Amino acid sequence: MSWVQYSNGFIGASQIAMYAGGAFVAYVLYSALTSQSGRAKQHFLFRHDTQGFMKSLKLSDKTAVFDGNNIYHFGMDKGAGRMVLQTLVRQLRSEGYRIVCFFDANIFFTLRESGEFLHMGSRFSLGMLKRIFDLNPYEIYIVPSGNQADLFIVESLSHLPFSFAVTNDQFRDYKSKYGFLAKDSDWRKGVRIKDRTIYLHQHSFKKPLTL
Repeated sequence: MSWVQYSNGFIGASQIAMYAGGAFVAYVLYSALTSQSGRAKQHFLFRHDTQGFMKSLKLSDKTAVFDGNNIYHFGMDKGAGRMVLQTLVRQLRSEGYRIVCFFDANIFFTLRESGEFLHMGSRFSLGMLKRIFDLNPYEIYIVPSGNQADLFIVESLSHLPFSFAVTNDQFRDYKSKYGFLAKDSDWRKGVRIKDRTIYLHQHSFKKPLTL
């Protein structure tokens, strides 16, 4: 059973399921991520959520947490560029998953070096990520400069009972702090490509996901 840490203990996934349909919304997660002192201190997942993903999230949502930089680099290495991340986002969204794509702050420089801005001008903007990866604004989470998206991804997974990460990273640096990373591999779905077809570890698509 999955558990979410709450101010007075833990909430089981079966309890969360009782609230499916909208009653158990983001303020519960917010309560779980604030301090227990009289003056609540906002958790960093909320503090840096400029597009409102966390604020509108329901714990009953099944959520695909993308490691944006990691999957984009994978696509580049395989000669598919943006298409790997874009295709997976579209597919999982169509399957009813809530999407959040975490990016390191240097994603704009990475995209510029890859030539993605040739027809969009040189000024960085959120709109570029929307157009390049076919993301909605509330599906984009850009981590503040000086921070790694890895921490934000792992922390999100630790609080969302019906979620998994789409990444080829093992997050080994975080296993001592986050026990679930070492317990099993259910939290991660790695990506591979064979014969122009995308495969997601431990996940079956109804039709082949071709590039």
